[in-house]
Amino acid sequence: MREASHEDRLILASTLVSFLTLAERDSEAVDVIDEMIEFDADDVRFPIRRAFQYLYFIKDLDEALLSIDRALERAYRTGFFRREALGVKARILLKLGRSEDLTRVLEDIMSMKMIKGVADVGRERDFVDRAPSGMIPEDILARYNEFCPKRPGDGAADEPPEWAPPEWE
Repeated sequence: MREASHEDRLILASTLVSFLTLAERDSEAVDVIDEMIEFDADDVRFPIRRAFQYLYFIKDLDEALLSIDRALERAYRTGFFRREALGVKARILLKLGRSEDLTRVLEDIMSMKMIKGVADVGRERDFVDRAPSGMIPEDILARYNEFCPKRPGDGAADEPPEWAPPEWE
């Protein structure tokens, strides 16, 4: 993996992280992720994956929040995967019960302008659907429902939806 070309190294490392996660060797998966974060200062997916690893597998929400904030720094600097990173942050804040911070993230998601050709995900709402009643102010909830209407199949699963492409402005 370390001797592969840049693109191949990213693919091989991602595959290795997936295998380590399936084998429940989460700390080793994080070690590979950390190595890749150091390897490519512009990559946003590995920093997002680090937060995701801490959120869903290691279950350390404080570290997940620190990781996603670092991922967001890269996302805003490079322009890539901004909405995806904000979605992961929304999931973390939901689990932490931080209503005001979650509301700010929802505002950020709704105000984001998508740029054609810049990699990101489509609109997501699983974190809104799983929020307890009253956690999101009614006016923000109404605006988010307009921004990303609920579709058949949208549920309250404790995981992000399948990848969907963003809508272009």
